[in-house]
Amino acid sequence: MTELAGLGAYREFLVRHAAQVLGKEACVQVEGLRAGTYHGRTPTSALGNAFVYHRAVDQIIDNAIRAERDGFDAFVIGSFSEPMLREIRSAVDIPVTGILESSMLVSLSLGRKVAPIANAPEIASIVESAVEKHGLQSRVLPCVSLDPPMHEAQLLQASISEPGALIEAFQRAARQAIAHQGAEVIVPAEAVLASVLVAHQVTHVDDAPVVDVLAIAWRYALMMTRLRQDCSMGTSRAGAYARRDLELVQLMAR
Repeated sequence: MTELAGLGAYREFLVRHAAQVLGKEACVQVEGLRAGTYHGRTPTSALGNAFVYHRAVDQIIDNAIRAERDGFDAFVIGSFSEPMLREIRSAVDIPVTGILESSMLVSLSLGRKVAPIANAPEIASIVESAVEKHGLQSRVLPCVSLDPPMHEAQLLQASISEPGALIEAFQRAARQAIAHQGAEVIVPAEAVLASVLVAHQVTHVDDAPVVDVLAIAWRYALMMTRLRQDCSMGTSRAGAYARRDLELVQLMAR
């Protein structure tokens, strides 16, 4: 959900970190939205509007369909808003994983209560809506935002000029969740924020692990790919992801 055209360092970090996490097991191709999608705005400021969000996410579906046609084994939605997750799973057969769903499910295996930390209130609201859709709100705590909030460009600039201050702001938010909400696992709930924490090896706040949501998303996708290939485990076609008229789906995917 980010225009990567002007964020070369961020794209390079994602590619490099994916290679470190996956080694020779798999490779990751990183794609973003078309340049100019947000007309000069940041994703955080733009995606708070439901209409803008709807317009932007059409590209994500097209990327997924293209990925399957080009022979990719899995599609990872690298946004905590998980745009069109249900629709994409209904459109393609390859595994489709979301960074929020995978990081929350893994985090719930590490502790009883999970606290997402977002970069801004707009993203915190989106995260809470996604958590509710997955039915995880009984164990995923309300999302805490950095104070003061920071948009993507500010996060990237801070990672260069003031990484210590950014990390301290994240740690303050995490300690608030630990002290006042009983958080046991901390989830950086925004991909640029997560990349900064990974780059600076922030793995714990006190006794609570800070999960690497990027590594989880890629390894989760690899697991789902292998389960499909080795065990014939694929997306359900009953209920939410049903495809009762496959021909129509194929016609509309052209």
